[in-house]
Amino acid sequence: MKIKNKVLKRILIALSIVIVLFIMLLAILFIFFIKRPTHINDFSKTEVNKWNKITLSSPVKSGDGSEYYLLTKRGNSNKWIIFFSGGGMNWDVNSTAAPITISSILRGKALTYFNNIPFYKLNTMGGILEADNKRNPFNDWNIIYIPYSTGDFHIGNNTVTYQKNDITHSSYHNGRTNVLASLDWFFSNAEHPDKLFICGESAGGFGAAFWTPYIAEKEPDTQIFEYSDSSYITTNRWKDIINTYWNADFKNNFGYEPQADLITAAFSYDAAAYPNITFLQSNTLYDNLLINFQKRLNGVWKGDSEYKDIWSKQMLISMKKLAETYKNYNYFITDYSLDPKKGTTPHTLSVANSFYDAKEEEISLCDWLYNTVENGLQQRVGTKFLP
Repeated sequence: MKIKNKVLKRILIALSIVIVLFIMLLAILFIFFIKRPTHINDFSKTEVNKWNKITLSSPVKSGDGSEYYLLTKRGNSNKWIIFFSGGGMNWDVNSTAAPITISSILRGKALTYFNNIPFYKLNTMGGILEADNKRNPFNDWNIIYIPYSTGDFHIGNNTVTYQKNDITHSSYHNGRTNVLASLDWFFSNAEHPDKLFICGESAGGFGAAFWTPYIAEKEPDTQIFEYSDSSYITTNRWKDIINTYWNADFKNNFGYEPQADLITAAFSYDAAAYPNITFLQSNTLYDNLLINFQKRLNGVWKGDSEYKDIWSKQMLISMKKLAETYKNYNYFITDYSLDPKKGTTPHTLSVANSFYDAKEEEISLCDWLYNTVENGLQQRVGTKFLP
């Protein structure tokens, strides 16, 4: 008995040491590797090319009820980027009950949505969002970064409940309130921008397309460009998800009905209503994450290798129709970093090194965007992929 107690004691001591070492490792990572913004509410007093946290005064909140805030970066010009963050979506109680956490990522769980702003957020903001990097041609621009932590494409206005571990939780689709508060800050702090570049990646690409008309009406004298990176999912469930589960009151708030091809409906409305705005869209040929989201929404259980061509064909037809219809719409399509085994391509390009490295027809994504926004070039890249 004494021997067993000694062994148990040693095991407990060993476990305690492992836990302490793990906590110390996390602390070291947080102190030395996790980027943290400054916290200065007076934008004029923030450092140039340093990310800063802005506390918003209206009833903003993340999906789990935790703090929601704005991130800003001051540049050396009077040009502004409004960037809508991506981060998945939820569409029913099962998806709502499975938010993305570090634990779910490590366990390889299916990615669904973020219900709070992760503490490592700045570490994920590369590419066009990189601060103080001479490779980034938008380095001198001011940026307002609208985080995404509500799973509702930045448009929801609802509270839903779900059960997890026999406990009732509330999830707040507070996207609309969060965006309106963020844009109120922008209109108060960005005085007559020389240019305005409204961007978004993944779910944020939908948000950028949805909110561009609202912003354009507030900035009638500003030259505006809009860009959606990796935002294409087709499902007949959109209308019910958007108007019932998210309670977005879409037609009243945005002027048109949600369609199965949601991003095409947004671009079609925007490009027709605002011919002086240039609309830009990029997609990789077999986007590994969008393929999976579309399968889950449509109840399709085929493997990626079977379904990728279906998704890709739909995406390409959509982009081709937009290009044929609207002169103020341009695209960038690429098979950059095609996985030879899985046959899929990466999800999103604009907020990682792929912003610089992804090329098609010897034109990088970075140069394509810069040539359009700063030099007025009208380029459609990746035409060879169109059907």
